[in-house]
Amino acid sequence: MPDRRLYHEDPAAMRVETRIVEAGELDGRPWVRLEATPFYPEGGGQPADRGTIEGVAVVDVRSRGAEVLHFLERPLPAGVAAVAVLDADRRFDHSQQHTAQHALTALLLERHGRRTTAFHLGETYAAIEIAGNVPSEQTLRGWEIELNAEVRRDPPVRTRWVEPEAMAELPVRSRGLPDGHTGPVRLVEIEGLDLNTCGGTHVVHLGQLQLVHLLDATPARGGVRVRFLAGNRVFRRLHEMLALEAGLKARLGTGPEEFSQVLEKWQTERQRLARRVRELEAERAETLGAELAAEPGPHLGRFLPGAGPELLRAVAGAVLERRPEAVVALVGEDGDPPQGCLLVQAGPHGPEDVSEIGVRLRDRLGAKGGGRGRNFQGRGGRWPTGEPLFEPEP
Repeated sequence: MPDRRLYHEDPAAMRVETRIVEAGELDGRPWVRLEATPFYPEGGGQPADRGTIEGVAVVDVRSRGAEVLHFLERPLPAGVAAVAVLDADRRFDHSQQHTAQHALTALLLERHGRRTTAFHLGETYAAIEIAGNVPSEQTLRGWEIELNAEVRRDPPVRTRWVEPEAMAELPVRSRGLPDGHTGPVRLVEIEGLDLNTCGGTHVVHLGQLQLVHLLDATPARGGVRVRFLAGNRVFRRLHEMLALEAGLKARLGTGPEEFSQVLEKWQTERQRLARRVRELEAERAETLGAELAAEPGPHLGRFLPGAGPELLRAVAGAVLERRPEAVVALVGEDGDPPQGCLLVQAGPHGPEDVSEIGVRLRDRLGAKGGGRGRNFQGRGGRWPTGEPLFEPEP
């Protein structure tokens, strides 16, 4: 006999006195079946309900044919009375998002010829995938205005069961049924807007959506993914944005109407400072290169604290421009926390392969890296304080 699914019979039932009719385990997770369950099992793009059974957390709910399995945090015995309590906030949130999806899908199909091909209800946003090209921002906002006009109209959202053969006489948007389905079909109707087959949970009036916000529209699998928020999720997003605005006001010392101007000034100053840093590093590279090139011997090495890979390359270039027959080895250390970087490079008149020197210095540094020919690079590790890269020439 199929389990009684109270989320269809009485969607408002948040606390139910029932009975555990079977208990078991699947993949190490305990589960129970209830004589009558208020818990919606995952399906149709909608996640499962959460709550408790006899105070034990319900961590997942799945259908097994006509049965509903409630996976629990710990086992409960079969054959005993039990109180099932639904997470009402989660249920209402899912009902808002799912009903918004029906309304948006119907509106896009009937008024704009955009067919929905997929639905996803996630923890932070919901989304549909529709046929066609990515709409402009102006078009997306137009859809949002149309949808919220329907929300303000506040038509009733009703459910009813019909026999499959009766569907041919009804303006049902989608006639697809799950594989193996038999018996009556559940229809969800938003009066004046949509009639569709659906086993999910919904609000009872469209006005309970409060507000729907279309976040964005992006390419997806040959069509378009439209992400949206409905009801309480919109207000949570609003509160997050207000908190962000308050933080920016405190940091920038001005109101939102001047954020753009302040950030443009900061960007201009940042670019000026970046140019100046490059100029100073180029000057430093020339100075260090000249100093190092003046040292005797074919192998020239130095540890440069605070120098990153770009500065090492600039110093090496300055050295080898003056000493094309030499090999220069440089170790820098930058980042937070500090991390070593290694460069070994031979000039055009120097040896054709510096890998032996590079491997030796890489291992002393404790870095990773490699190279071939006249260039060898590494990253990571720390250079032993005070140690020279090369032993003094005899």
